[in-house]
Formats: sequence, structure tokens, C-alpha cells
Amino acid sequence: MPETRRIVTAAPENSETPLEKVGSWVTPSRLFFVRNHFEPPTVDPQTWRLQVGGFVERPREWTLDELDALPERTVFATMECAGNGRSFLSPHVHGVQWGAGAIGHAEWTGIPLRAVLEKSGVKPQTKEILFEGLDHGREADHPELLSFARSLPLAKALDRETLLVTKMNGEPLEPIHGFPLRLIVPGWYGVASVKWIGRIDAIDHAFTGYYQSKKYTIQRRTPQGEAQTVIVGPMPVKSEIVRPTDGETLGLGTNRIFGVAWAGEEAVARVEVSTDGGDSWNDAELLGPQSAYSWTLWEFLWEVSEPGQHSLLARATSASGRVQPLEHDPLLGGYHIHFTRPREVLVGAKSRRQDQFADVDALVWDMNAFAEANVRRPLDVELELYEGAGI
Repeated sequence: MPETRRIVTAAPENSETPLEKVGSWVTPSRLFFVRNHFEPPTVDPQTWRLQVGGFVERPREWTLDELDALPERTVFATMECAGNGRSFLSPHVHGVQWGAGAIGHAEWTGIPLRAVLEKSGVKPQTKEILFEGLDHGREADHPELLSFARSLPLAKALDRETLLVTKMNGEPLEPIHGFPLRLIVPGWYGVASVKWIGRIDAIDHAFTGYYQSKKYTIQRRTPQGEAQTVIVGPMPVKSEIVRPTDGETLGLGTNRIFGVAWAGEEAVARVEVSTDGGDSWNDAELLGPQSAYSWTLWEFLWEVSEPGQHSLLARATSASGRVQPLEHDPLLGGYHIHFTRPREVLVGAKSRRQDQFADVDALVWDMNAFAEANVRRPLDVELELYEGAGI
């Protein structure tokens, strides 16, 4: 029976990627996690239009055919829900009780947002670009009808990697993932990547809508020690042990510990593993590319000579030296849950293991298979990943 997403809430659907089944760099679209605040809208691609307005010289509407005529760009990027891991917090924090699977890594293809904005001519007073989805509904603390909307600082909106996406993993977007058009903001939490976009506005002020004021904000300490409200944006550095699973019984001998790590807008530079609850640490082997925006697969061969209970930990370090913390900062509330979480396993006395490192050649082939398939498509794709520059 084929694997499916793990349902957390059914209406609207919020579902997780089954991380324990991860074996390749790219997450299949059918397994890629889903985060919805409201029920997905029904969109007719023939009548759908993208409206671009606000502080622009030339407001206009775009059809899908008109957007498809623009040069495309492809990026590989990890997307994570800002509340991923919330169920592991103690005390309990309100919100969708995600496990570890509100994350995935995909190939995203679309039109650079800046190309669309340049066609309309953004005025000098513009500070942010506002995106409004076609999904709408009510929140418990907001009984009035509202649409899902978020903004980006102008500089991030104009970044060459910020895309208006029409394809995921080489195929047209599925309705649950934002068909016909969604935003992708590589390196930022998924809340920034608005789905089912219907309108884009250039605005001359800081947007303070519900999902940037009531929700999706954290607290940070200023140099003076005061708490300051910050909008959830770039993802921090984080690692996750995929296998063995929590509570699994292993054997004496060589056990392979496997996981993923990511660092938002940066590449992952290092992953360390502890098999004694954090008393000592050893470097894991990184598999495949270490690229900005993308998660990195890693593995560690653990030699065990005595049976017993063990607490496994993994911590990642980004290219700039940011290190994954050992504890959750209470100021972050129910977001930015990137602390190193223990994985408890039992080593039994009656079984033996002789695991080996993964076949990296096979893994790299699997990663490149998507790109090779894309050669047959007329894309304006800059393959920096394979040229060593990162994407």
C-alpha cells in the first residue's frame, strides 16, 4: 500500500510528511506536508486572474497563459511550517499539534516575482509587497471573514529566487499545494509562501494583518534586554533524526543513524550526533549537496558493544556558524521549534547489527533524476546546484 501523508487535522487538512520513509533528497509531491488555515478554494484556471496593483505605475491582470509566456526559473528549497514540532513542547502551546513532519524538500518552478513587478513598475515609496490568497474563513479570535494574506519586505520580494510557482517537482501544482499559482520564498518558513494567490499589491507601509500581528510573531530580546515582537520569517538551523525511530530496539554492533538538517537561507556546514544524551558529540557524514535553501541528508555509524537505554541527539551548524540550540526559548512561543530533541532507543543483548554507509552514488543519481527529466522541458533554469554555486 503506497505511503500517504499523516493527517493531523482533517477539516481543513493539515498533514505531515512521513519522515521515517525519507530516502531521497526530494520529497514526492503526494507526501509533501500540507498546511491550511481554511478549506482550499475551487479555482477555474480559465477564468482565474492575478491582479497586480497598489503603488505601481501600471496596474494589470495576468492570465495563466500570459504568466507561462515569461521566462521560468527553478529552485530546490526546503519548506517547513513555523509550528513544526509544536506537540513536543511542554507546557502545551495552542495551535496545530504538529509532530516533526511539517516539512519537505521540493523542486519549485515558476516566474521570478521581480519579473512580474517590473512589468507593473513599482513606485519608489513602496516598502512591502502584499500577497492575498483566494482562501478565506474565520478564526476563533477573529469572527469576521478574512482572507489569508502576508507581505514581504521589498528587497526579499525582488530577490531572484522568490518565485511565483506553477510547478512542483516538474508537475503542475496540485490543488492542495496552491494551484494555479503560489508564492515560494526560499529559506523562509512556509507561512510566507502564500497559496492560491489572487492579488499582489505594492504598499507603502508595514503590513499588520492577522497573520502578521495576531499570529506568526515571536519575541526577541533587544540589546537592552527588552522583549521585541518580530514577524516569523527566515528559518533557523535545525536537524532531525529520521531513523531509528523513537522507542526502537536496536542490536549490538554497527547501527546507522540517519537524518536531515537545514538552515534556512544558508547551507548546512556540519551535523554532530550524540549517543549519550549530549555528554559527547561526533561528526556525522553529510550526503549530497550542501546548498542554501535546501536540507542536507546525513548519517552516522554508531558502534555499540553493550546493551542498554540510549538517548540520541543531533545538532546542526550553518555555514555562518549558527548552532542548533539544546533547549526551546520560551520567547519563541509555539514557533521556531528547532531545539535538539532526544530520540530514545534501546540496544538489545540478543541481536546484532552490521549497518553500512548508504550508497551515495545511488543517492546522487536519485537527486539528479529530477533535473535530468527537466532537460526535456523548455525552462530558463540556472543549474547552479550542479555548477557548485548553490541555489
